[in-house]
Amino acid sequence: MAGALRYYAIGLAGYAALKVLVNAFYALDRRKTPMLVSFLAVGLNLLFNWIFTIRLGWGHRGLAFSTGCIATLNFLLLYLLMQHYLKGLESRRLLLLLVKVAVACGALVAVCAASSHWLLADWQEQALWVKLSALLATVTVGAAVFAGCGVLLHIEELKELRDAVRRRLTR
Repeated sequence: MAGALRYYAIGLAGYAALKVLVNAFYALDRRKTPMLVSFLAVGLNLLFNWIFTIRLGWGHRGLAFSTGCIATLNFLLLYLLMQHYLKGLESRRLLLLLVKVAVACGALVAVCAASSHWLLADWQEQALWVKLSALLATVTVGAAVFAGCGVLLHIEELKELRDAVRRRLTR
């Protein structure tokens, strides 16, 4: 199960980006474009499923890897088409944001790895309350480290998120 989840995670960013990008095509009254790209993606997914599952023998992990790859490819193709339709996007700014988020995620990964090594090393023998405490501590410290890195790296979207939460709470 963990192996499949790792491979599905490859496509998470693609899935999230598709949610926004497909709606942008609808807003531009280009509804057929995402549909045609998704038909291509389904065909490629079938091919990749066969390659990774049967030819390479990865089993259920191959299905997950194929699905994750297809989500990313689907996004990249739609992004290139959107860039063509709009005669350019702010790709440089988006790439810079992606690098900043990757650095912050690297710090988050370090927290999770340290927690896995020290706090959760004997997971199967730990009592339930110890597990819950360790997980809560990991999530709390991880979120704080990610947010701290975001502030240090000047990730504007985190500031916008913070302001939106503040507005919502002060209603």
